[in-house]
Amino acid sequence: MTVWAGLIALGLGLGASLFLPVPQNLKTSFDAGQSLYALGEFEGAIIEYSKIVKFDSKAVRTDSVRVVFGNDLELPVVAAAWYQLGNAYKKSGQHEEAVEAYRQVLDVGSVAEDFKSLVQFQVAETRFLAKEYGEAAKEYKHYVELFPETLEAGKAYFYAGWSEFNTKEYDQSIETLNGMLAAYPQDRYAPDSQFRIASSFYEKGEYAKAVEMAKTVLDKYPNSPVIAQALYLEANAYDQMGRDEEAIKAYRDVRNLYDRMFELLRGSFREGKNVDFENYRQLFETSSLRVAEIFRKTDQFEEAYQELIAAQETAEERFYKAKVQMRIGDNYMEWEKFNEAWTAYNQVIELYGDTPYPPNAQYQKGEAKYFAGDYAAAREDYLQLLGDYPDSDTGLRSASLYSAGWSAEKLGVVDQAIASYTQSVDNFPRSDQAPLCLLRIARLNYEQQKVQEAIEAYRAITESYQDTRHTADAYYGLGILYRDEDRKDEAIAAFSKVDRDARETYIAALIEAANLYISQDRITEGRALLNQLLEGVTGDRDLESRAHFQMAQLDLNNKNYVDAVERYTMVLEEYPESDVIRDTRYGRALAYHYSGRYDRALLDYKWLLDTKIPKAMQLKVSFSMALSYSAEGKDAEAEKLLNEVIASGDESLVRSARLQLISMAEKKGNPEEAVRIYEEMLATTTSSEDRERLLIRLANAYFKLDKFQQSIEAAQQLIDLAINVESIANALFVQGNCFYRSEQFVQAIATYNTIIENYPQIAWAKNAQFQIGVAYNKLSANGNVDVLPAMSQAFNTYYTQYPDDERAVHAYYYDAWAHYRMGKWRDASDIFASLADKYSQSRYASEALFRAGDALFNMTNRSGVENKNQHYLDAMVYYDRIIRRYPQSSHMDDALYNKAWCLINLDRKEEAVPIFERIVAEHPNGTYGARSQFTLGDYYYGLKDYEKATESYQTFLDRFPADKLTAQDRALPNKARTLLGHLAEIDAYNLYATGEQLLAEKNYDEAMVVFKEVQQKYPKSDQAVNSLVNIGAAYMAQEEFRQAGAVFQEVVDNYGDNPKYVTQVDYAREQLQVMQEARVL
Repeated sequence: MTVWAGLIALGLGLGASLFLPVPQNLKTSFDAGQSLYALGEFEGAIIEYSKIVKFDSKAVRTDSVRVVFGNDLELPVVAAAWYQLGNAYKKSGQHEEAVEAYRQVLDVGSVAEDFKSLVQFQVAETRFLAKEYGEAAKEYKHYVELFPETLEAGKAYFYAGWSEFNTKEYDQSIETLNGMLAAYPQDRYAPDSQFRIASSFYEKGEYAKAVEMAKTVLDKYPNSPVIAQALYLEANAYDQMGRDEEAIKAYRDVRNLYDRMFELLRGSFREGKNVDFENYRQLFETSSLRVAEIFRKTDQFEEAYQELIAAQETAEERFYKAKVQMRIGDNYMEWEKFNEAWTAYNQVIELYGDTPYPPNAQYQKGEAKYFAGDYAAAREDYLQLLGDYPDSDTGLRSASLYSAGWSAEKLGVVDQAIASYTQSVDNFPRSDQAPLCLLRIARLNYEQQKVQEAIEAYRAITESYQDTRHTADAYYGLGILYRDEDRKDEAIAAFSKVDRDARETYIAALIEAANLYISQDRITEGRALLNQLLEGVTGDRDLESRAHFQMAQLDLNNKNYVDAVERYTMVLEEYPESDVIRDTRYGRALAYHYSGRYDRALLDYKWLLDTKIPKAMQLKVSFSMALSYSAEGKDAEAEKLLNEVIASGDESLVRSARLQLISMAEKKGNPEEAVRIYEEMLATTTSSEDRERLLIRLANAYFKLDKFQQSIEAAQQLIDLAINVESIANALFVQGNCFYRSEQFVQAIATYNTIIENYPQIAWAKNAQFQIGVAYNKLSANGNVDVLPAMSQAFNTYYTQYPDDERAVHAYYYDAWAHYRMGKWRDASDIFASLADKYSQSRYASEALFRAGDALFNMTNRSGVENKNQHYLDAMVYYDRIIRRYPQSSHMDDALYNKAWCLINLDRKEEAVPIFERIVAEHPNGTYGARSQFTLGDYYYGLKDYEKATESYQTFLDRFPADKLTAQDRALPNKARTLLGHLAEIDAYNLYATGEQLLAEKNYDEAMVVFKEVQQKYPKSDQAVNSLVNIGAAYMAQEEFRQAGAVFQEVVDNYGDNPKYVTQVDYAREQLQVMQEARVL
């Protein structure tokens, strides 16, 4: 039972509320409230005081009940209860209720004016305690207006100005405090007012005025305890103005006040003023630290160290000693004496374990090892914090895990890094490091090609930390991921979610989104996004300049060099104050260079080198300037700058400069010279990484010279040296290519397989997989068809694993041909068809469709009739696709010709005729032009349409001379002539047969006309002889013997020596003999 509950119970036990007279009852409640208030039981006191203020009886005048309050002050019990109720509320943190209670006091009658002033002051003070400084200022000023003559009026005036100071209304505060000094110049709060005026000028950034006002405090109030604060403020102001010597003197003057401040503060206690000597001690201690800080920021680390040692020697409190020891470690860190820093922090742990500093010191030990490059030891120190200080600040433990993750990254131990980051997120999800850890988890997963895990990490940030600045970084990172994965629409959506408040990230995101639009030829949308960007930053010159700079960078990256130059120039001319000017000048120089305006590029580079720029940028400019000199053909100037870059020792640029020198040698067209340079550089290069770069270039140079053995040896040196697996894979690939070029295909395949088996994640594995297929293809070209299955498997693996690679189409092509050559017609057809579907715009597409049909056509050689017909129909589907989709293809006539033969084989010959005619009309000089014309003759011959057959064969001979025919078709002319001969005999016979019919019908004259026509049209045919004989016979039948004899004699004379016509000749002689014997000749 609490004290106040016990007192109330006691009261009830005595029957106070039932039997005591009312006035005594009210006084008893007031006394009970006072007792509870004195014990700090404010809730109980509130209950007792509330009984009084809520009392309501017409039979009793409560204003007549009075109690003694304070120093013999007698008040109406209700007024006293309201006042104490306000105090109880204030003590319990219920400030609004306190103010309301105080205001009730003023409404009670018979309250002395002095007490009312006390109540008003309490109202103002309650507002101040509640940090309602605006209201507090009004209440304090109201007090001064109502009670200007009281002892507290000066204090109230000061607190009114201080309240305004706390609301950062510095000008108003200065005005109020000056008013206080004018009204109450001798008040005990006059020095404080003068000091707050100085503080207001300091907060406004008017440091010189702050110094002036601080000196006024020192001059006018030399015996006030506030002089230490004034002197410290003066030192701070000098510090801000960069007036280091004056700042150091002022800080040391603060320390020299120690004895005087002790006396002054003892006196202030006697006057009842609430000033704590510990406040001065803080200024005393901080002054030494500030002096050390000034030395540190000016790189005077030895002086800073001596200052800190002196401060530690004069320190009395262990807490302060530990703090100074931490600063000693910090000084060593900036001094880059990391081992000494580690020792200093470790001493904090060993000597001051009872202070709050050891956990932070343990973290800083990790930092010291990290910056010393000892990442393993750093990680151990970071993680030790979690074990040794499990109850330390959560932010510090989270930071330790984050830094441990970074250390693991530096060590290349990705799994450990992700584990540390994950532990930080899981255990400290609300820490500042949690979203940073998720960003690293996302990045590392993506680098490990764990795309989904990376996406989940980014999304965790956007969902759980949407109110932090890291959300913008997450959306930006997500956009970059989607961009690199070619998921362009998702990338644009992610970039578009970056809020304008992200400033530079917002600009970068919209630039990336616009670039994606532009890369898809969605120019309008890209330009709209850039316009949105400009509208979003208008009015903020810093962001405006950055936006235009990034747009220029976009133009530069998209090779729009003229536009880039224009926008860079706009930034230079319109935003000369921008902090991107140097980068803009460099970007413009690059744009000039890429657009071939080397002279202008050199001017910008020279401007940069004549300007004070960081050493790293100076080297980058020198390297780029060398490239422009080289492009102008000024190799001497270029070599001078490149050698300067090499001499600088900058690791990345040195490599690039050396390679540029090599490139310049190669550009001169002298590979032997390039080899010489590589070998010279190898002789003087000790860096493993540089030797790796040189050896691979040397191996490639030998390869270009067809010196394959030397290339293999150089690559082997690289393999023996390299730690980087990519370099090893690259070297193996060069060796494989050497074996390939020297036609050692089996050895080449084995080497390529080594890459795939040992380095499957390296890009060279992909190249090796393709080359294996190519090598098998070479082996098969020599008639070794046994390797075709392995060739097929190699190319199948390639396009299965790398479906989006530009060489996948080639892999499909060669895999299909492998099946074709193995006689696996159905598989070949399917693969060719897949190629045509997936790569319809490739150069293989039309051929693939033709081969898909051709393979099915070939299947008819081993199928039943029903299956054959289906294969012809299926093949025609592919031929028709070529005819529709690729009318200009070189395989168009192939498709037409094969389709025509499919129709012939399907006994749809009449549908084939127009196709052959189309081939002759549209592709006369193609593979099938002559052949199609000849086939038309065959077709009509088969139909016994001898006239059209003759016409077709003759057209073939007229349009397609033998010297224009392919080797395959060169026999066709003789065949055509033979067939034309046969056709002539057929025509002659048919005409002759008509004559015979007329002769049999004794229409001799008509018969002779027909027989003569046969002779005229077909003089070389057998029927010409027969017709001549029958003409003689017709004359005999008409008894025109002389004409008959003449005709028979012509037969004997013309054909008597030709054994082929012996029958006709013998018949003619017999008839001559008969007519001679009959004496009718």
